[in-house]
Amino acid sequence: MNKRARQRLIGVTVIVLIVVGALVFGTTVTGLGGAYKKSIAEIRSDSALVGKQVQVEGPVVKGSWTPGATPFVFSIGEKDDPNAEGLKIVWDRPVPSAFGDGTTAIVTGIVNEDGSVTAKTLITQCPSKYASATDALSVDALLKSTLGAATVKVTGYIVNDSIKPAGSAERFFVGTLSTGGESVAVAFDGALPQGIVDGAKVVITGSLEDNGVFNATDVALDEAQK
Repeated sequence: MNKRARQRLIGVTVIVLIVVGALVFGTTVTGLGGAYKKSIAEIRSDSALVGKQVQVEGPVVKGSWTPGATPFVFSIGEKDDPNAEGLKIVWDRPVPSAFGDGTTAIVTGIVNEDGSVTAKTLITQCPSKYASATDALSVDALLKSTLGAATVKVTGYIVNDSIKPAGSAERFFVGTLSTGGESVAVAFDGALPQGIVDGAKVVITGSLEDNGVFNATDVALDEAQK
């Protein structure tokens, strides 16, 4: 190997090592956007993180948020310790439609002096959830029934452009068709399963209130859509 070829080989090797080192460092130390991936416990205990950008995730604590509040404030908890004190998150942008009690929230933001995090980005993750539509009432049958406030299972389609953020009086509408026909408003503050989109066929459990709103305690996709 001549001198020029040897120098070129050394130069390429050095560049490769630098790139690999940067990738390893970036993967192990930081998350998206240069945010340090930290647990709730680490954020609480490390004062050196104040003013720093972090990425943290956890399930939304039930009852920790007020619908429509500005800024929107909620808490996330530890996945493996539901009794641990939650971490306060401050968010001043539109709330994702999948947000709700128990939703896994992935937050990137700045740690404040009081230990809270002012979020720059908020991503919600919900697992898919399916249920059988067997013995479920159609929307038409529900509206014609005389069951009162009895708990029932209903199946239908998410009406187009009807999905709203958690805390809205009407979370979405479910109908005989996604584009029309009979429909009923559904109230639900929980996490919407992954795949709940316009036109999706769903199975919901709950009761029809006197005001005509279906108060859902569970929302799932029809298992026939798997």
